[in-house]
Amino acid sequence: MKLTVLNENLVYRAGLTAEHGLSVLVEEQGRRLLFDTGQTGRFMENAARLGVSLEGLDAIILSHGHYDHCGGLTALEKQLGQLPPVYVRKASFLKKYTAGRRPGEYRDIGIPWKRKESRAKWIDTEDFQEIWPGFYLLGNIPYRPEGEPRPEGFFYQPEGKEEMEPDAFSDEQFLAVDSPKGLTLVMGCSHMGIINCLLQVRERFPGRPIRCMLAGMHLMNASEEQIQKTIERLRPFRVECLIPVHCTGVEAIVAMKQAFGKRCRIGQCGARFLLDE
Repeated sequence: MKLTVLNENLVYRAGLTAEHGLSVLVEEQGRRLLFDTGQTGRFMENAARLGVSLEGLDAIILSHGHYDHCGGLTALEKQLGQLPPVYVRKASFLKKYTAGRRPGEYRDIGIPWKRKESRAKWIDTEDFQEIWPGFYLLGNIPYRPEGEPRPEGFFYQPEGKEEMEPDAFSDEQFLAVDSPKGLTLVMGCSHMGIINCLLQVRERFPGRPIRCMLAGMHLMNASEEQIQKTIERLRPFRVECLIPVHCTGVEAIVAMKQAFGKRCRIGQCGARFLLDE
């Protein structure tokens, strides 16, 4: 298993550039999957500088319908000419917003292109779907009392309606790859709550260890108390290799590094993680 971070919020390597967003190349069992495409085509530029080819991809997975995870798809289609199958939750294409600075104001954070503008083969995914043997997508994660509450400040506009509704992120999905030594999880933002996601993993894969989790955890604006509470809730899952990225935020990443030591690794732009079978 190899994970290559093509785009992320942080960069410490010469020749690469970062932007708020995420894009990760997942390689396992002869499969090559692109998980998210960042805001722009910047992930493609980084791939070229790393000597990573984006030709011959088996699939693209879009984690949810926000600009910083889906924006670069059309640039990739322009470069490749033809995209591989794109796995996405149908609700990703709803109009998405976050609260503005003033009451009643909203900022558009949805996908900056329309589905019909691409010639991609769209595959609308289910709540739990095996796309190849050992490769699974999990979505529509339930909110649980022992997990985290629904996120605040996010909205969507239902089709045919003018009123906004709170976004519970039914469009969000993440990847789980089951290999002999356990599960590898790749998550975009975990808006549904990282603990809620892991509880769902435990239900779907009872008894399977989590060897690696690369995840945005949406703790960028979290209080110190919330960060510490999340860390304590993470401990029982015994994640062998934790890679917090993107919207986890610098403060939470530092706290996780202090809490988990060598088990926590930094997923900057250009980072490559090779997991032995």
